[in-house]
Amino acid sequence: MKKSSNNFNKFQSQSLSGLAIKERPVLKIQFLRMVLSFALMLNISAVFSSCNTTDKAVMEAYELRIDGKADLAKEALLNILEADSTNAEAHFELARTLNYMNIMGSEESAKALKLALKYDSDNVVFAFYNAKNSFLKAYIAMQQGGNDVKNLVNETCNEFVKVIEMKPDYAEAFMYLVEIYGMLPEDMGGDKTKAEEFTQELEKLDNFYGAKARLVLMPQGTDMVEYWKNYIVENGEDCKVLKELGVACIFSADITTAKESFEKAIKLDESQNIRLLDLARFHMMKVMQNRDAAEEELPKSKVFIEQYLASTPEPIPPLKAYALGMMVKTEMFNGNKEAGEKLMAEAKAIDPYFSRAFGIPWLTLFDPPDKMDHHFMSFFSPY
Repeated sequence: MKKSSNNFNKFQSQSLSGLAIKERPVLKIQFLRMVLSFALMLNISAVFSSCNTTDKAVMEAYELRIDGKADLAKEALLNILEADSTNAEAHFELARTLNYMNIMGSEESAKALKLALKYDSDNVVFAFYNAKNSFLKAYIAMQQGGNDVKNLVNETCNEFVKVIEMKPDYAEAFMYLVEIYGMLPEDMGGDKTKAEEFTQELEKLDNFYGAKARLVLMPQGTDMVEYWKNYIVENGEDCKVLKELGVACIFSADITTAKESFEKAIKLDESQNIRLLDLARFHMMKVMQNRDAAEEELPKSKVFIEQYLASTPEPIPPLKAYALGMMVKTEMFNGNKEAGEKLMAEAKAIDPYFSRAFGIPWLTLFDPPDKMDHHFMSFFSPY
């Protein structure tokens, strides 16, 4: 019995020892797996941390530009891209920064935008900006009497179609197609049939843009003021339609009603204070059409510019400098050279690259780089 017990103990000891020997490779493999998993988690964490840091860096560069420091923004973005040449968001913000610094565009900005699209081809924000930028090039070619206008317009339309394929409910993309096809002559790429097709799609998609698109195709001489008033009766007031009504009133030279409409829009959304600059530009345009009207119209323009500069929210530096640039024009036109030069120095100190163009700068340039663009700016209207 004792022998039997000893044998059992020996067997048990050998069995446990054997089991331990068999388990050691398994435990070793499990341990290695655990170490590898932990290392992988650290790697993934580092990657996400790097991405977040890069995204933060791109936003910081954007904020520099919005603060009137475009040169520093460009330098920061180039540093980001030196560390990671595949950073699509940095390429995109660099393209916007370069376009802001030179509204006519450049090979450098075109290259940056192309790389942004290469490294993030499914990004609808990038795609929409690219389509708008394409039409800007076509528009500049139109103004310069270029021979390749039709090809540029066709390329632009193809880009907007790509945007719609990515985001089928993108009303603003549809609207650009309606205006391009509906307003341009055929020899420049216009196509009334396509304009009607896109209008019908837009009417199903969005009441406001459907109405705006339908107005494009209505006969010349249509009473736009009455058109938008009727729309408001049926659909109510919002910022977009109040802006359209105000613009229609400007075209009818009814500045009082235009002002009332814009003021309503501003009450609904303070960011609509930009409309005050439309009123200022209206009075400046009257002087451009009749220089003898300067004494009466330029002081009115100045009042609206001052109202904008004192409005809430406070204009960001690029727009503040642009508004001061508008005042420079009024002072110079009136022969007040010293006052004009003083204002110009003030504007340049705020933002050396502020837009000298007559039209209000693209508001999309001042949105964060990851924000969906819902600004529609007609290339066929000064407002």
